[in-house]
Amino acid sequence: MALAPQAAANPALGIQNIQHVVIVMQENRSFDHYFGTFPGANGIPAGVCVPDPATGGCQAPYYNPADRNVGGPHGETAAAADTDGGLMDGFVGQAELAKQHCANPDDPACVNGSITDVMGYHDGRQIPNYWAYAENYVLQDAMFQPDSSWSLPEHLFEVSAWSALCLDPLDASTCTNAPESPLMPPNFAGSMPPIDYPWRSITYLLDHHNPPVSWNYFVFKGSEPDCEDDSSLVCAPKQQGPKTPGIWNPLPDFKDVQDDGKLSNITSLSTMYRDLSDPSKCQLPNVSWVDPNGRVSEHPAALISRGQTYVTSVVNRIMKSPCWDSTAIFLSWDDWGGFYDHVDPPRVDENGYGLRVPGLVISPYARAGYIDHQTLSHDAYLKFIEDDFLGSARLDPATDGLQDNRPDVREALPQLGDLSADFDFSQSPRPPLILPTEPDPGPASNPPGYVAPAPIFPVGLFDATARTQLQLVAAVARRQVLRLQNEHVELTLGCNVGCLLTVHGRLSLVHHGHHFVVRGTLAILRAHVARVIDLTMGPHALVAVQRALAAGRTVPATVSVMALDASGRSEIYTATIRLTP
Repeated sequence: MALAPQAAANPALGIQNIQHVVIVMQENRSFDHYFGTFPGANGIPAGVCVPDPATGGCQAPYYNPADRNVGGPHGETAAAADTDGGLMDGFVGQAELAKQHCANPDDPACVNGSITDVMGYHDGRQIPNYWAYAENYVLQDAMFQPDSSWSLPEHLFEVSAWSALCLDPLDASTCTNAPESPLMPPNFAGSMPPIDYPWRSITYLLDHHNPPVSWNYFVFKGSEPDCEDDSSLVCAPKQQGPKTPGIWNPLPDFKDVQDDGKLSNITSLSTMYRDLSDPSKCQLPNVSWVDPNGRVSEHPAALISRGQTYVTSVVNRIMKSPCWDSTAIFLSWDDWGGFYDHVDPPRVDENGYGLRVPGLVISPYARAGYIDHQTLSHDAYLKFIEDDFLGSARLDPATDGLQDNRPDVREALPQLGDLSADFDFSQSPRPPLILPTEPDPGPASNPPGYVAPAPIFPVGLFDATARTQLQLVAAVARRQVLRLQNEHVELTLGCNVGCLLTVHGRLSLVHHGHHFVVRGTLAILRAHVARVIDLTMGPHALVAVQRALAAGRTVPATVSVMALDASGRSEIYTATIRLTP
C-alpha cells in the first residue's frame, strides 16, 4: 500500500515528495490542434497555408467549433508524409488520401463524407478545462509522441520504452525493432495465436525493486478506442475490459507481467474510484495508468466534450481525495491523429520522436502557469517514475537482467528533458482546482500568429514632477527562448518624450578571444509609445549560440540601451538576458 500523503513538501527530497504518479492518456490530438493559440506557447505561426491537392490551393489553420472531428491517418507512412522532411505540409493531402483508400465505402471502418478538418484548431471555447489546467499548472509545448506511428506502438512505448516484433514471443533476444507493426493483440487478429511481448516493461522494475513499488493499470470498460488498421479514420468498436488485451491495454501480453503473477493489477477504473473514496488515507498505488474507452477517448469521431468530462472527473476525484498532496498527474494524448502541427519532430534515434502532442502536469507542486519548453516525449514519464521510485534504474538490457535488441535506452537519451523542472517543492501544496465536468465555453483566443500590439505607456508610469526630463522605460524578459522568437532577442522600450534609441549587446560566448555580439540597432520612438525591439545575431554568433543551447547550456547576453532626446539629454539602461534551450 502506498504511503500516506504528507502535509507539506520537503524541498530536499525533490520529486520524492511525489508518492503517486498518475498517467492519463487520451487519443489522437496534436499540440497545435488543442493549444496552437494558447498565449505564450509555441503555437501556430502566422501565414501558414498547407497544400490541398484536391483543389490545387491550400488550407490555412482555422477555428473549428465542431465537437466531433475526423482527423487523418496516423501511421508511420502518414507521419513521414505529414512532416515532409520538415516542411510540415502533408496533412491535408494525407487526410484526402485516407478517404480515397477505402475499399468499401459502406465499411464502418472508413469515413464517408467530404470533410477534411485536419487544419482546424480548438481553444478555450471547446476545451475550457484543459486550458484552465494549462493556465494554472504546467503546459508542455515540446512534448512529442515517442515514435512516428499509431496507438499500439505508442502504448508499448508508454510501458516499456520500445515497440518490437519477436520471432519467438517467449524469447526477448528474437525481438527486433518494429515502430509500426508489432504483433497485434489477439482480440484484434483472431486468426493469430495468443502472443506475449517478452521484453521488459517498467512493471518488472517496479515489482522487483526492494521494496516493491505498487502499480495499477486502470481500464475504463467499453469499446476499444483505436482501429486495427492505422490508416483508417473510423473503425468498428472492439470490446475492452480489465482482462482484455488490446492496443490500449498491452500489459496483459507482457511476459514479465504474467510471470510475476500481476495480471490482477490490470483492473477496472471503478477500482481506482473506490481507492480514492477513502477519506482517511490515500489508497492509490505509487504508479497508475488510466485508460479510456472509445466513447471518452477523444479519438475521432468521439466527442471532445465527453473526453474532457471524463478527464475532469478523474482529476477532480484525485483532487478531492487524501492523495492530492502527494500526487502528480501527467495528462497527454498518444499520437497526433493526423491533425496539423507546425513543429518538425527532433530525430533522436531510428524510432522518433514522432509528432508533437499536448502535455499537461497537474499537481499541488506544479509550477503555476508555467510553459515547459524542454524537448520531451512520453519516455519522460518512465524516466520520472524511475528517478522517483527506482533510484534511476533504467529499462536497460545491461542492467535489468534481460537481453533484448532495443536500439538504445530511451530514458537516458541526452535530448530528453527532465520533468522535475515542472515542479516547485518549496511551495506549500496548492489547493485543488475543482472544475465542472460540463463547463461553459471559455473565451475565444487570439488568431494564430497573433502578436500583441506595443503598449502605450501612460504618463502615470513616469515621474509626474519631471515631465520635460527624459525617462526611459524598459520591459525585458530575463529568460528568453530563441527558437520561439525567430532567433531574436527581444525587449520593449519606451520614452516619455520623443527619443532616439541606440541598442547593442554582446554574448558570453568567446571566439578567438573576442565576444560574439548581438547586432546593434537604432530606433526612433514617439512620446509614451512603446516598441518591441528585435535584436539579431550574425550567422557565426547564431551557430555558436544554437550549439550551446543544444548542449543544454544557458547563454547570457548583456544588452545596453541609450536613449537621447531632442535637447541632448540621455538615459542608459543595461540588462542581462539569459538565452535558454
